[in-house]
Amino acid sequence: MKRFLVKSGFLIGLLFLVASCEEQLEIDPIGSLGDNNTFLSVNDLQQGLNAAYTGVDQSDDIVFDIITDEVKIGADNGGQRFNFYNFNLNSQSGEATSHWTGNYFVINAVNRTLDGASRIEVDAADQAAYDNILGQLYGLRAFAHFNLLKWFATDYTDGSSLAVPYVDFIVTIEELPRNTVSEVVAGINADLAQAESLLGSNNNELVNPDMLTAIRARMALYLEDFAAAEGFAQDLIDTYPLANTAQYQAMYGDADNTEVIFKARRVAGDAPIGGIWVFTGSGNPFLEMSNSLYDVLLANAAIDVRFGVNFWAAASDPDNNSHLVGKYLGPAFINDHKMFRVSEMYLIKAEAQARTGDLPGAADTLKELRDARLFDGFTSALESFANVNDALTTILAERRVELAFEGHRYLDIRRLRDVLNIGISRAAIDCPTGQCTLPPDDFRFNLPIPLAELNANSNMVQNPGYGS
Repeated sequence: MKRFLVKSGFLIGLLFLVASCEEQLEIDPIGSLGDNNTFLSVNDLQQGLNAAYTGVDQSDDIVFDIITDEVKIGADNGGQRFNFYNFNLNSQSGEATSHWTGNYFVINAVNRTLDGASRIEVDAADQAAYDNILGQLYGLRAFAHFNLLKWFATDYTDGSSLAVPYVDFIVTIEELPRNTVSEVVAGINADLAQAESLLGSNNNELVNPDMLTAIRARMALYLEDFAAAEGFAQDLIDTYPLANTAQYQAMYGDADNTEVIFKARRVAGDAPIGGIWVFTGSGNPFLEMSNSLYDVLLANAAIDVRFGVNFWAAASDPDNNSHLVGKYLGPAFINDHKMFRVSEMYLIKAEAQARTGDLPGAADTLKELRDARLFDGFTSALESFANVNDALTTILAERRVELAFEGHRYLDIRRLRDVLNIGISRAAIDCPTGQCTLPPDDFRFNLPIPLAELNANSNMVQNPGYGS
């Protein structure tokens, strides 16, 4: 599969590069366009960077909300994602394969563009632009490797456990083995440092210095380096205000960026996020919000803005078990992908505080976030946690509400399943097929390596539970 990824990924990237290479194509036949003559200028590098950005997408993460307790089968379901909803996850599942192929597409595009950049003579007037492009490329490579790590690593906290191949060169026919967690983390950190030394502006639609800090905060939480997680989260909390209720509503209409650290811009013609749940031509649902999540949101519907953002009231009929997802209504169900928001940093900070024994601090941090989500005139009660697990249970519940339908729920349960002895547990009304639970020790909390990769790469090994 790696060989396929490299070849097909570059061909896809070339679709974006050809337009910038017309002068070269006038000299050489199309068939001679290769790595040595694709990148001739800083403008060509920008086109290579643009190609890499096309692979930056949150949809593959959000799809995994389907396998959690956030979703139920919709009224108009004709089989869409039905098997996946019923925990059918194997080495041929497209949901897992998309993570693998999508992120390695980004890595391949980055590596080819970086290779081309090494051969360009840069004028002094173009140096800043050149450096900024390289900084974004290194940042994207770090982000893609972290995405692969979080989905395919067998154990985040065991540095010697298997993760994924870390790739910082152009792969041709090499059959790469899986690197360890420590090796991949070292590569990610090196790329983050390199990116930080090169980046210029802080545009939230591009890789920027604050986005690098957000990656570090999230990764430190996954690796259970809680002191680092809290420090990185605090850096961003000090920089970005939480959105108020009006700004929060506008953010999901792509009209406000108050708390957005990094987002992937989407425009007409791009794949709609809302298409994960509904037929985008009609709005009819093949997947809906679960009753259990609806009930949690309904409990504070009169005072908490998140009910109205997540629940599509105008198209739903709760009395008849109809609860449509309202977070990505468009236009045409197309919205920007908010990949890092400062509210997540509050949740990272609160969890880090709880895990290091600062229970009052965790309660204060959680209250600050909750109060920002309440309409004027309302405040939340300050929690008093009995112990660490009490705090983590409450923080996990808050993450479910704040980050609903943003691709965190499956990984959050995976991270905390051994600590809290929890798995995925659906309300009976949400699983009429009887597929209601995924116990904490189930092998499907580790994603399978795609079968095509195993078939093409003799050095690749499968995750436990999926066979050889």
